[in-house]
Amino acid sequence: MQELENPIWAALNSAQQHFSIAAGAARRYPADVAPFCAVAQEGVALSADDLAGIADGSYYFLGAMPALPAGWSLQPLSGVLQMVYEGDPLAAPSGEGIRLLAADDPAMVELTDIAFPGYFRKRTGAMGRYAGIHDAGGRLVALSGERMDLGHLREVSAVCTHPEFTGRGYARRLVEYIMYGMQQQGVRPMLHVGAANARAQALYRSMGFAATRELPHARLICPR
Repeated sequence: MQELENPIWAALNSAQQHFSIAAGAARRYPADVAPFCAVAQEGVALSADDLAGIADGSYYFLGAMPALPAGWSLQPLSGVLQMVYEGDPLAAPSGEGIRLLAADDPAMVELTDIAFPGYFRKRTGAMGRYAGIHDAGGRLVALSGERMDLGHLREVSAVCTHPEFTGRGYARRLVEYIMYGMQQQGVRPMLHVGAANARAQALYRSMGFAATRELPHARLICPR
């Protein structure tokens, strides 16, 4: 699974080529789909022309970091722990209370902006299946779905629960629901979680995920 050392590049050059925008030696998702840009390996040089049209702070690198032209910079962010599922095949979940969501459901952006603002965009829902749990009034209060797709590996992502509804097991139920769908397609689940988020890591380990590596993470900053 060497491709997981550079997962964004791997996804944009395999199962998600249809999203890939060439930017010189880099590849990126459309800004309204996902805020990620990638290069094939550490130190690949990018020019100002390659980066033209990218708004300040709107893109992130994960894994391999590029060499940037004068005036551009990378703002280091907290590391990201990568985990891959190594457990047994899952039994079919009940799905009770879980609903598949429309790819353009604005409630997904509203909820994820509480947990990790800026990472879930208007069209992120087009990257895969997303499922949620709603409260009695119809408000989306928990979410999980699929993001990076490498063909035989696919990322469980957007795992979040509204602060008023934590402690009810919603995250586990939704992750298992999404994972089961992947396994039915012969796809192995993987995910990324903040390296400092011990609580989430403990949950994923209890579900059969094992850490593979910690990846550097940085935001692309445009010239002033």
